[in-house]
Amino acid sequence: MQHSFYSNGKLLLSGEYLVLNGASAIALPLKLGQDLQITSSHTELKPSIHWKSFENTMLWFEMRASLDDFSVIESSNEEIAEQLKNILVEARKLNEDFLTDQKSYEVKTQLNFDRNFGFGTSSTLIANIAEWAQVGPYSLLEKTFGGSGYDIACAKSNGPILFKLQDSNPIVKPVSFDPAFKDHLYFIYLGKKQNSAKAVQDFKKLEQNTLEIMAISELSKAILEATSLSEFQTFLLEHEFIISKVLGRDIVKEQFPGYEGVLKSLGAWGGDFILAATHWDEKKLHDYFQKQGLSVIFKYQDLVK
Repeated sequence: MQHSFYSNGKLLLSGEYLVLNGASAIALPLKLGQDLQITSSHTELKPSIHWKSFENTMLWFEMRASLDDFSVIESSNEEIAEQLKNILVEARKLNEDFLTDQKSYEVKTQLNFDRNFGFGTSSTLIANIAEWAQVGPYSLLEKTFGGSGYDIACAKSNGPILFKLQDSNPIVKPVSFDPAFKDHLYFIYLGKKQNSAKAVQDFKKLEQNTLEIMAISELSKAILEATSLSEFQTFLLEHEFIISKVLGRDIVKEQFPGYEGVLKSLGAWGGDFILAATHWDEKKLHDYFQKQGLSVIFKYQDLVK
């Protein structure tokens, strides 16, 4: 028997960090994501699971594990194997019937983006496994990687959403966001993969400010309603300065002298993607950032659902 599941990747347009404390955040599901394909078969041997993870056509992780307790028999990476084992264990705790039918399983995951991009290798996996195991994806996330859950919301969303945690419960509202100026928006990869879990831990050590949470929530709404590029840029820059103050870090544009327009950090500051909002044409933008050693650039409309 075969089953397959698919989840979208994600980017957080606004509300990074403060979304953990109840700020409203704009989250963007992507046209890129991850498949999970499962084939089961009866076996006379001890039931096991053979897991293969691919990034496009490249096999980047492989594991064999017992289905009794998901103990790892062999793997290509011990740390990732332990993480995957933990996800499967927690899924069974949430649904005690998960993978208890005395069958063996061949599992294949297929990413169609570079796993260093921060597009949601973990969140798409959690969402797919939760659907397979018939458990709540937010519960599974909480038991494993943690985080706000905006990425889990994106996994099954058909378009942009406004995401908020209210009394620790995710509130997900589909929103209309198809800016007339999207031809002037680009996503640029800084090339330094960030550890989202560590970024969350570090943020939780900082003093929180209710006024800043309210301000970011208002800016999220303003960003959605912006009707011109200049208005959109103003809101992005204001957002950058607020998060800069919260984190005690410089805004990302300080790193790019001579750039004309606004640059906004996305997700964990410092290494994944930034958003460029500029009047520059595509060639001028590419030429500038390639001189900075940055060549991975997506147009907004090519990446966002």
